[in-house]
Amino acid sequence: MNSDLYKAAAKGEIEPFNQLAIDRQLGSLVTHKKNTVLHVKIIASYTQNKEAESVSTKFVEKILEKCPSLLLQVNAKADSPLHVAARYGHAAVVGALIEFAEKQPGQELESGVKSTTRYMLGMINDEENTALHEAVQSGSLDVVKILLEADPAFPYSANGSGETPLYSAAARGHKKISAEILEKCPLAAHEGPNGKTALHAAVCSGSRGVPKLLLDVDEKKSLTRERDRRGWTPLHYAAYLNRYFISKCLLEADKSAALIADKDRKMTALHLAAGQGNIWMVQEIIERCPECCELVDDRGWNVLHFAMVSFSIRQLKYLLNECPVFRNLIFEKDEKGNTPFHVLAAVCPHPDNAGYDIVPRKIAKGYYQAVNKQNISVEHINRYGFPELEKEIKELAKADGNGQYPAGVIEMNKEKEEKTVIYSYWKDLDEDVIGMEKASEYHLVVAALIATVTFAAAFTLPGGYKSDTEDGPNRGTAILSKNAAFQAFVISDAIAMVLSLSAVFVHFILSLKLFKRFIFLFIFALSFTLVAMAAMIVAFVTGTYAMLATPSLWLAIVTCIIGLTFFFLVIFMFYMVISKAEEMEDED
Repeated sequence: MNSDLYKAAAKGEIEPFNQLAIDRQLGSLVTHKKNTVLHVKIIASYTQNKEAESVSTKFVEKILEKCPSLLLQVNAKADSPLHVAARYGHAAVVGALIEFAEKQPGQELESGVKSTTRYMLGMINDEENTALHEAVQSGSLDVVKILLEADPAFPYSANGSGETPLYSAAARGHKKISAEILEKCPLAAHEGPNGKTALHAAVCSGSRGVPKLLLDVDEKKSLTRERDRRGWTPLHYAAYLNRYFISKCLLEADKSAALIADKDRKMTALHLAAGQGNIWMVQEIIERCPECCELVDDRGWNVLHFAMVSFSIRQLKYLLNECPVFRNLIFEKDEKGNTPFHVLAAVCPHPDNAGYDIVPRKIAKGYYQAVNKQNISVEHINRYGFPELEKEIKELAKADGNGQYPAGVIEMNKEKEEKTVIYSYWKDLDEDVIGMEKASEYHLVVAALIATVTFAAAFTLPGGYKSDTEDGPNRGTAILSKNAAFQAFVISDAIAMVLSLSAVFVHFILSLKLFKRFIFLFIFALSFTLVAMAAMIVAFVTGTYAMLATPSLWLAIVTCIIGLTFFFLVIFMFYMVISKAEEMEDED
């Protein structure tokens, strides 16, 4: 097709084509992708307004009058003009194509004569899509209506992806299109890929309207029990994806669906809801079908095992107090003999069992001492951990991307993750505590020495005291009491003594078993000692200056400079440590 004719087709100008009166000539005008003048005009009209669409319809009608064979001529992707018009939502053009097809003689096939309209509706492209598939995927309700009215009894099958038009509409959450298909074709095929049905797809789309539409059709109500290749019912997907209101519709239509387990792990919708921490959905399923609580997965886990991982302590306490069926599961064991509280201890351990007040004390005693087949109790796990069970739970929590469990079989409650991190911190403290105890001994000596020196300095003041022989109220007071440097000496000396004695006190209580794990106290003591050392240097410098400034100012200044080098040495040391740490990090 030359450029002039291409531009004319795109603009809808019929005059350049009037000279091509022979059908064969018009049919041979194609682009590199084998698009005919009809394809070109329909594609070019995609972004045009209503007025331009009217021009497109007239152009289509006139071209078809000149060359009727263009109606069924396909491009390189096997798209007929009807496919393209349906894909781009050109309702008026679709109507014109169908109207023209109804005037044409039937198509002779091996199975007999089929009307041109039905033949055109059944044409498939390289993706095995019919025009109705294309209209549904593009979300064009007007085109869908026209196509369905053209032949309501047409048996639309699945495309190359295994999707029927009804499935495609449900998967995209197109409520009005789904309603139109169900109204015109109540028996429309609902199959989809991997054994899924339109109801599975509607649940996954998150649309609340489409599942209700399907369940309102008597012929589709049985879809609640249909399982895909994984063995998942629509209720499984609702539970896993936290579609609470959709799950209510499904349970109202057929509560027995809650008893169906999948093929892989023998998990019911209740197990999935509990594993994902969906407490409201768990309550809804139990209220509708209490007996499903008795079901276990392939490892023997019941709903409470899953809840122990995914629910917060507060939620667990609420469920165990408000739902009697949950309390009956407390001592139920899985295949390895682990009770739900073994699982709780593994995901949220605590050596003193604090924070586990989710069952009455009498019951708590029993579960705390319960042992599994390896003779490991809940108390043991709380204090020492249980790597085997912890690893199993972590595997269940791993996401597998686009697999059956994209967010993992279970989702660990964030509150418990934080508590687990804290407990891991406590478990790893033993070696740190031993090192802290040794360091504390040395620090205690330093702090005590500073306290002794500063205490003595307070009563051996620089400059001495006023003579006892002097009369008046100032007898026995410091001679340099009004000197600014002396005043700084007294203040810094007091600070050094208070902080060093505080450090001594902290090291003393750290020697007690009750406080030995409180490393932050050790850090406080270290900080007190360091500041006390700095204050002692200041006391030395100011006291020396107060005594030497009058008789020998240069000696006072030199002594002060020498004393202050302590701070420069400390700063230099920290600088070297930081530099070395950065070098080591770069090497790693």
